[in-house]
This record gives sequence, C-alpha cells and structure tokens, in this order.
Amino acid sequence: MRITRAIMAVVVVLSAGVPAGAAHAASPFTVVNGSIQAATGTPRPSSGTHATLWHNASYATIVVRGAGRLVVGAIGDHCDGWPTLRVRVGGALVGEVTVTSATDYGGYPVGAELPDGTHDVRIELVNDRYTGACDRNAHLASVWTQPPPAVDPRFTFAVVPDTQEEVLSARDTRLRQRVDWLVAQRTTLDLRFVTHSGDVVNYDTPDHAQYDRARAALRPLETAGLPYTLAVGNHDTQAAGPGGELRSPAGQLLRDTTVFNRYFTAGRFGAVGGQFEAGKVDNAYATYTAGGVRWLVLSLELWPRRAAVDWAKAVVAAHPRHNVVIVTHHHLESDASIGRSAGYGSTSPQYVFDNLVRRYPNIRFVFSGHTGTAASRVDTGVHGNRIYSFLQTFHSRSTNPVRLVEIDTTADSLRTWIYAPHTDEEFPAYERTYAGIGLVR
Repeated sequence: MRITRAIMAVVVVLSAGVPAGAAHAASPFTVVNGSIQAATGTPRPSSGTHATLWHNASYATIVVRGAGRLVVGAIGDHCDGWPTLRVRVGGALVGEVTVTSATDYGGYPVGAELPDGTHDVRIELVNDRYTGACDRNAHLASVWTQPPPAVDPRFTFAVVPDTQEEVLSARDTRLRQRVDWLVAQRTTLDLRFVTHSGDVVNYDTPDHAQYDRARAALRPLETAGLPYTLAVGNHDTQAAGPGGELRSPAGQLLRDTTVFNRYFTAGRFGAVGGQFEAGKVDNAYATYTAGGVRWLVLSLELWPRRAAVDWAKAVVAAHPRHNVVIVTHHHLESDASIGRSAGYGSTSPQYVFDNLVRRYPNIRFVFSGHTGTAASRVDTGVHGNRIYSFLQTFHSRSTNPVRLVEIDTTADSLRTWIYAPHTDEEFPAYERTYAGIGLVR
C-alpha cells in the first residue's frame, strides 16, 4: 500500500495539484499529493466524497465563506496515534487539530473567529506515520465557519464606595454582607466586574486589623472567580493616622502604600493586565469582555503623579477598541463639579480630566468617591464622545450602598442605581438612565 501511495502522490504533483478520482467534480476540495475518495464516515457529506491526505507533503485547499470560527469535519486512520492537521487561512497559520475518530466526521474547531467574508483555507497533514501494520491518514469531509454564539447584550458591573466606616470593628459585617450579596446576585444581574473607588480602610494600625477585615470580606469575590479592582484612597495610605487624622509629611506618606499592596495584589484581583509600578496596584488596569464588547478598567492613584497620568495615557492609547472605565478616589465634588485641588498629592482631578479623560474617544466612565454623598455629570471629550462621571461616597455608619451599572450594548444605553443590601434600601434620587452612550465596538 505504501508503494501505491507514492505512485499516486507523483501523479497528483505532476498534474499541478489537480486531484485524482472520478468524484472530483463533486468535491469542494483541491488536493495536492492526496486524492478524492468516496466518503466512508458519517454524517455523509453532500459531495459523497472526502479528501484524503496521506503524508506530510499532502494538503487540501478549499474556499469558505462566512464569519465565525473555522470548523473542520474529518475522520482519521489511527497508527500509533491520530493524525494532526495544520490549518492556514490566507496563508497565515491559525492552529492545529488532532482528528480522533475513524468513523464520525464530527467537527473540530480551530483558530480564532474570522470576520465575515471569503477565506482561502489550506489544511496540511503534519504527523504522517506508516508501519507494516498500520497507516496514519486524514480524510476531510467539509470545512465551514461556525457563527459566534449569540451574545447577551445586557450585563452589570458594580462600584463599591468608601468602606472605611465598615472595617473599624470585627462586629461590623456590612462589607462582607455586601460582597456576599453581589456574589449571590451574580447570575441575576449578570455581574461581570466589581470595582471600589477607594478608602477601603480608615487607617492602619500595628496589627493591620482593618486590612485583615477588608481582605477577608473581599475574599468571596476571589473564590467565585469574579474579577475586581480597588482604587487607593488617602485613608489606604500611611498619610492617614489613628482616627483617620492626617499625618505629616502628608504628601510623602500619600505614596506609601506598602501595607495596602501587601494585602491586595494583582493576583488577587484576577484580571489585571498591567501596572505602572511593579508589585503595586496603585495604578493598574484590568480587561474583560461583556455584552460582546471589550472593557478596560483603569485604577488611577489619588491626585496622581504626572508620570502616572502619562502611563495611563499610553495604556488607553494602546487599547483603542476597549471601552475605558477610570476609577480614582477623587474626581467629582459633592456638587458634581470636577475637583480643582491637588490636595496633598501631585495633580488635581481637573488636570486628569484635561490631560487624560477628555483626550481619548474610548474613555466612557469615571467613578470616584472621597467627598459628598452621590452625584453625576456628563461631559464631552475633544472627539465628541460623551463621558459619564459618577460620585458615590456615602460614608455610611448604618448600611452598605453599592452602585450598580447595567449596560445594554444593543441599545447602546446604561442604567445606574444605588442599593444597600444590608437594609434593603434604595436611593432613587441617584438613579440615572442614558441612551446613545457611544460604545466602541
């Protein structure tokens, strides 16, 4: 049989890749160093044939139309292992698949999703084997594009406000109860991401008790595999002393986040794609996909250094197809104006707005805390895009509000509301709905 295969291979090569066999007219494949044979597997292809590849110089080409992931229908002959196929589209390698059935053509997905159009596909056998007892071949019945699964356009992300009042006592369970509620509502809300606008704790102590409580309260997010990030507030730094009073020198201590970064790491967050400084989450970004579009959550330090703002600009510029959500501790004041003071930091919220937020067409949202209760505003960037900013702070001593943001990517809309699960309390004054938000796709 091996001699026969060699002779047939020569015939095909001499005919410049024109496949041999009477069934050629019905076959969708063109074969080089192989043949078109009667189909032997199921389900039987409409051509009644399959393309046989019998050694590493064999390949078949086919034109496929449509969008989605490429799927190869094939069977194989086992010989100390199954045949492996290498697949190229437009000359570019997209992946390999191993055929694992001798009777069922089935379907083997390969590569990433292809855009709608006409695609030139080439399939090669790459691990031919022949012994006196067996012969490893591959037989291709069909190739098609599998449309991507239907996307649910509606999903939710959550923004937790300042929780510094919730970790002062081991008896206070509000932070953990909020987190447990979010995890329990994950399916109902289609909750995809949780972020925190800073002041996770009130101040550090020698035993780091508030950090211990905060980390334990947030752990259910990690257990559930629900990605999250935390912005660093002034109380999360060594600038906040006992009782939350300001230490000196405040500006220098504002950048001392050693303890915060010991308790909260990129690995714990679960989806971090990059950081301004190695080993620190003060400035970091995370990415995810929801509603069929891409998202980037950028945590920016409080009253940031100019170098941190420059880093953030580079991150946004490098992700032009992501919808960017910026989370920083201070941006809006209680009257919904953009803050103009740098506090005891380096730059002001207005500086961040002028040099980062308004300059990129894919920045969609800014969330902050630090002052006031809750507020919102809509601005227009230099590219005509709308920027939606939300303040949520509360500093509650009785309940545990959380801002929920529902996005509908088909309607290009958002709805946001604030709810406190501890007291089953709603805050209708802060509900907002916006249409035509201009999502990047």
